[in-house]
Amino acid sequence: MLLGVDALDELASGVPSYAAPEVQQSFRLSYGGVALLMFVVPAIGGMVLEPIAFVLADRYPRKWFVCGGLFAMGALGIGCGFAPSAGAFAVMFAAWAVSVGVGVSLAQATLMDAYPADRERMMTRWVFMGNVGDLLAPLVIAGLAVASLGWRAAFIATGAVVTIYAAVLCRLPFPPAATSPGDDEPAPRLRDVIRGALRNRRLLLWLTASWLCSLLDEILVVFASLHLRDDLGAGTATRSAILACFVAGALVGLVITDRILAVRHPVRVLRDAAVACAISYTAWVFTPSLWASAALLFATGCFCAPMYPIAKAQAYRALPGHSGTVNAVDSLFGPASIALPFALGLLADHAGLTPTLLALAVQPVALAAIATYICRARDP
Repeated sequence: MLLGVDALDELASGVPSYAAPEVQQSFRLSYGGVALLMFVVPAIGGMVLEPIAFVLADRYPRKWFVCGGLFAMGALGIGCGFAPSAGAFAVMFAAWAVSVGVGVSLAQATLMDAYPADRERMMTRWVFMGNVGDLLAPLVIAGLAVASLGWRAAFIATGAVVTIYAAVLCRLPFPPAATSPGDDEPAPRLRDVIRGALRNRRLLLWLTASWLCSLLDEILVVFASLHLRDDLGAGTATRSAILACFVAGALVGLVITDRILAVRHPVRVLRDAAVACAISYTAWVFTPSLWASAALLFATGCFCAPMYPIAKAQAYRALPGHSGTVNAVDSLFGPASIALPFALGLLADHAGLTPTLLALAVQPVALAAIATYICRARDP
């Protein structure tokens, strides 16, 4: 059931993305207003509130946070569907985004606690389920559009599904809290917990690696779509088909990774996949052929797939017994995540799409370097 949380998250989170034009029209917002309402305000709320919840989840029953977050996610999603004004929508959507961060991230952390010896394979399956949710989101929006139902119905429908899922999850047993201070030993302050985690160099290394995995993800899809249109002359249908090859490659790569991790050390798998990804991705940037573009994007998706699950699993291994704190430190990368797309956009404006696309190759190159360093230092 916990694996299904990521599929549900990607499905529900896809609704705001695909419904953004209709939300803008309903509330008569500017483009900047949409960005502020759907990205900036929720991100700020998450950076302030999520780390507190993550650290507390290492002290108290994890079930409270996961199920509570999912219940809030469902209820607030329904509330967004009934929002009478842009202000009401902004408040509920910001709270919805925080509940998603708490419920979903701690579901992942709970899964890592439940399978400490098999974290990489469970993370691989977690990401696979998330990709399934990614594929379902546009289908749900399209189906509601065919039924003459708009974005409000999409929020209400997915909110109802999340609420039902949370109710079922509440009836299942959860692993105990990772830590529980004794009666005579006061729990350390939240600030001290974060400071202690920030001194863990291995944790910071792997969290940086997992953060870099955002490059060859939604950011790649945006700039790849522009590249296919402007540099290769691909129409809408062709662009969609080629980008679908990237998603298909990722799904295949995750299935293969799950098998390979049963017999090979995960850091070696990461190193080899990152090197292969860097090669296939660079070849894709420079290919002039649409057919070759589709094949190389498929290969890039396949080789890219192991990167995030293995890197994030190593971060959990760097701070065993404190999976909530791992996510608290991870949330501190929020400001960089907000700034990154804008920085890449400025690079594209001043240098063009090709240098911007090459900049995204930092992900496989950096992860290959990190994995090689770990392999030589630890000889896994």
